[in-house]
Amino acid sequence: MVELFTAATLAALSGRPVSDETAAVIHTWVLAEITGEIGELPDPVPPGVAAVALELGKAAVPAPGGAASTTIGPYSATYASGGPGGTLGRDARMRLRRAVGRNRAFTIETTATSTVDSV
Repeated sequence: MVELFTAATLAALSGRPVSDETAAVIHTWVLAEITGEIGELPDPVPPGVAAVALELGKAAVPAPGGAASTTIGPYSATYASGGPGGTLGRDARMRLRRAVGRNRAFTIETTATSTVDSV
């Protein structure tokens, strides 16, 4: 299985502690979302795909204690909602497709067919 990020990477991106178990669940979800959109990942993983994976992974890191926000003295922080169970946005889908050489959602191939009537 391709490793898109580690628990340490998610912790550094989100600024919150991330256990190995949580990172594994997030990684599985991110990988499923990406492969569902573009199919199997090429080796090496294109930088555009890795960037989308990191964005999804960071957004999926749960807030401490499931809190939506916290206030300590004059400081407050609001945690982004997100996490496994969401879907890729239009921008992320387009960036993934471009990263693997597909600029459009789908292609149509046409072939000319000829029928000959025999009498």
